Amino acid sequence: MNSDYLKTTFSKDLQPITHVLVLEDENSRQTIILDEPNYSIGRDPRNKISLASKKVSRFHATLLRRTDTKNRTFSYWLLDGDLQGNRSTNGIFINEKRCLVQELKHEDVIRFGLEIQASYYVLNNISDLALLQSGDFHQQSPESESTIQPAKSNPHSMIPKQTLVISEPNIMESMESENTATFSRNSDGGKNSEITKLASFPELSPNPIIEMDWEGNITYLNPSAVNKFPELKTNPSTENHPLLVGLIKNIENHGNNNKLFVREVTIKDQVFEQYIHYLSEKKLIRSYVFDFTKRKVLETQLKESEQRYKAFISQTKEGIFLVDASSKKILEANNALADLLGYGLDEIYSLKLYDLIDLSTSVLDEQIEFILKSKKDKNLVKHFEYKSKNKLLVELECNITWISYGDQTILSFAVRPANKNIHQGTFIQEQGLYDLETGLPNRQLFMEQFNTAIANSRRINGLLCIIFLELEILEDTKENLGYTLKSSILDGFAKRLRASLRSGDTVAHWESSHFVCLLPQVRNIKDVGRVSYRMLESLKPPFFIDNHKIHIKTSMGIAIKDEEPLTSEMLLNQSQTALFKSKESGSNNYKFFDPKIQVEVERLLRLEKLLSHALIRNEFSLVYQPQVTIEKEQITGLEALIRWDHPDLGKVTPDQFIPLAEETGLIVSIGQWVIETACTQRNLWQQDKLKNQPICINISTQQFQQPNFVGMIKNILHKTSLNANLLELEITEKTIASDVELATKTLKELDQLGVRISLDDFGSDTVALGYLKQFHFSTLKIDRPVVKNFNADNHDKALISAMISIAKSFNLRIVAEGVEIKSEVEELSKLGCQEIQGNWLTSPLTAEDMTKFLLDFSYDL
Repeated sequence: MNSDYLKTTFSKDLQPITHVLVLEDENSRQTIILDEPNYSIGRDPRNKISLASKKVSRFHATLLRRTDTKNRTFSYWLLDGDLQGNRSTNGIFINEKRCLVQELKHEDVIRFGLEIQASYYVLNNISDLALLQSGDFHQQSPESESTIQPAKSNPHSMIPKQTLVISEPNIMESMESENTATFSRNSDGGKNSEITKLASFPELSPNPIIEMDWEGNITYLNPSAVNKFPELKTNPSTENHPLLVGLIKNIENHGNNNKLFVREVTIKDQVFEQYIHYLSEKKLIRSYVFDFTKRKVLETQLKESEQRYKAFISQTKEGIFLVDASSKKILEANNALADLLGYGLDEIYSLKLYDLIDLSTSVLDEQIEFILKSKKDKNLVKHFEYKSKNKLLVELECNITWISYGDQTILSFAVRPANKNIHQGTFIQEQGLYDLETGLPNRQLFMEQFNTAIANSRRINGLLCIIFLELEILEDTKENLGYTLKSSILDGFAKRLRASLRSGDTVAHWESSHFVCLLPQVRNIKDVGRVSYRMLESLKPPFFIDNHKIHIKTSMGIAIKDEEPLTSEMLLNQSQTALFKSKESGSNNYKFFDPKIQVEVERLLRLEKLLSHALIRNEFSLVYQPQVTIEKEQITGLEALIRWDHPDLGKVTPDQFIPLAEETGLIVSIGQWVIETACTQRNLWQQDKLKNQPICINISTQQFQQPNFVGMIKNILHKTSLNANLLELEITEKTIASDVELATKTLKELDQLGVRISLDDFGSDTVALGYLKQFHFSTLKIDRPVVKNFNADNHDKALISAMISIAKSFNLRIVAEGVEIKSEVEELSKLGCQEIQGNWLTSPLTAEDMTKFLLDFSYDL
C-alpha cells in the first residue's frame, strides 16, 4: 500500500499514529495497515482479510474501529464472529486467553483457530513500519493447511468447505506446539527471522512466560518474566522460588500426560495465577504467569463488603426485603421479616409482593406506580396489612425506598410492627385517591382516569362506556346490620365487580352505595350488554358474612360515547338518568340512556342466544347460486350460501348472524357444517352441465386459522368421496394479511391437496398484489359494491378494467359478483370480464330447485 493512502490518527502531541496487523503462518507473512472502519476476517474469500485454514470459520472475526473524538484518536476492537451475532467455531485468543470481544493494545498477539497468528502494533515511526513490511513473504506449499490470503486475492480453490472443530482440551496443547514451532523457525539467521522473532508470541506477551527442564534448570525467560522476576535470571537453577516450588516433584503425576494445571502463588504482597504445562516429549515445564493482585484485592474488598452488609441486615430488628419493581419478585430478605410473617427465608424467596401484601393486584400495582412517580420523595412511610404464613393479617409500617440499579428498578421495604391506633387504610387515605372501605379508586381518581379515557376515545374515534350502579340491601336484613357488616358487604360487592370486568376496565366507589365502572374501549354496543349481564349475574348470589346470609339487588344505568363530543359530566348525567329508569323497571336490571340502543342490545343478545342452538335444531340450510360465462353460456361453478330460518324470528339474514357467529366462535362449527353439506350435495350432481365445475364456499378468518383446518377439509373430502379439484374455498385478503406465515403454510397444504383457492372481495380493500404472485389462486372475485357503482363512476370502471387485466396476466378466472341488471352484464362484457354471478341470472336456489335449474339451463344475454 502506498503511504499516500495511509490514514492515521493523531495523539495529543499531533504525532502520526499507524495501526498495523501482522499475519503469519508457516508459509506466509503479511503486514496489513488498518485504515478502514471495519474488517471482516475469515475463511470466506468475501472477507476483507481472508485466511485459508480449515480451523478458521468462514466469518471468524471482525475488527471494528472506535473513534475517541475528544482525544482525536481511535482504536480497534476485535469481535469473535460476524456482526449478525454468529460466533466462530474455534474462537479467537488474545495473549493466549480466549475472548469474545476486546480492545486491542500495542503488541497484542492474536490467534485465529490456532493456526493463524497475528500481532497488532500501534506505530508512530515510519521506519518501524518499513521494518515490519520488509519481513513479509509468501510461498505455496502443497502440504500446507493454512495460507494467509491478501485482501484482494481470490482464494476460492484453497478455501475448505467445512470448519475443522478443535476440542477444548486440545486448544492449549495446540498453542504450545505452535509456539515451539515458532521458536524453531526463529532460530534461523537474517532479517526475516529477527522480525519474526520480534513479532512472536512469547517475546511480545505482556505476561511472564517461564520454561524449565525436568532437572530444574531454567531454559527460557521472556522479557516480561525477566522484568518481573529478575532473580530468576541471576539464579536460574533455584527451586526455592515460589513459582518453581513443587514443579519437579509433580513430574510423576503430570509429566507423562502433557497435563495442564493451575495454581495460585503469592509473592510478598502480590498474587499470581500460574498455568503450568508439562511437555513430556521435550521434557520441559512451561509456565504462564498472570498478575491477579488488583482483582484479588477487589474480590476481597467486595467479599468483606457483602459480609458486612449481610451481618447488618441479618442482625437488624426491622424486616427488610428488596423487590423487583417490574416482576414484583422478592430478591432479598432478612431473618427479621421471616420471623414477623412466620416464613422460612427460602419460602420468602419463592414469593412475590402480591403474596405478602393484602391488597388486590390492580390496587397494589397502582400504589407501586404512585411510589415510583413520587421522585421528589424517594423515602415514603406507609402502612399495609401483610399476609403471614398461617393466613393471619399482620399490620406493618413500611419505609419504602426505590433504587435504580442499572436497567432495573428495585423497591426496598423496611417493615416494623405498626402503631395499633393507625387504621389499616392509612396508606390509601393519605394519598386521597382511594376509598377506605373497598380499596377502590375514589371519585377524584376515577374522574382523572375518565377524562383521560375520553381524550383517548376522541383521538381514535372509538366507543367508550360508563356504567353507574346502585347497591340496595333488602329490607329484611338491612336493620340488623352494623357498620362492620355493611362495610364487609361493600368490600365483597367491589370484589365481585372487579372480577366481572375485563382487563383495562376500571371500577370506583362513588359514594355510599353507588359505584361506577369505566369501559374505555368497546368494539360495539353488544360488548357492553355482555359485560353488564355478567356483572348482574355475579351480583345475584347472596353474601355470607359472619353467619349472615345477605341478599342485595342491583340497578345499573349505562351511557355510551360514540361520535358525539360528550364531556365526562354529560356522560355521568346520562348514566345516572339511565340508572333512575333501571330502578323504575325493577331490581337486578340495566338500562341504556338511549332507548334505541337498549332495544338493539336486547335484540342482539337474544339473537346470540338463539344462534347457539340453531345448528343443533337444524335451523340452517344452504342455497346455491351459479357462476356462468357471458358468451359461451356455460356454468363454471356454484357458490354455496348459508341461510337461517328461525321458527319465531323467521328468516335471519347472513348480515345479521354471521358477525355474531364470528364473535362467539360458533362460526367454526357452523362453517364445518356448511363445507360438509355442500360437498355432499356437489357429489350428488352428476349432470353433464356440472361435471367439472367446483362448489365454492366462503371461509371466515377464524375458521381458516384453526390448527386442524386442512385436516378437517381432507376428512370431509374423504367422507363425501368428492374430488378435491371440485372444491373451491373463498378467502379474503384480510384473512391472509392477519397471519401471512400461517396463510402461506395452509394455502400450500391445500394446493398440494388439490383444492382450489379463490380470492374473494377483490377490489373492496387495498389488495397486496404480491399475494397474487406469492399464492396459487384459481379465481379472483370482484366485489359487489364495485360492480354496483361502476355505471355511475368512471373510476370504478377503470378499477374493474385493471382487475380484469391483472387476472388475465396471472392466468386466473375472474368472476363479477352481485350482477343484477342487464346494463351491468353488457358493460362487464365490454371490459373483458368473462364470468358473472348474481340475481340477473337467478337468485340463490335450494338444492332441489338448483337441480331443476341445471337440467333446464338456458342463458341468453
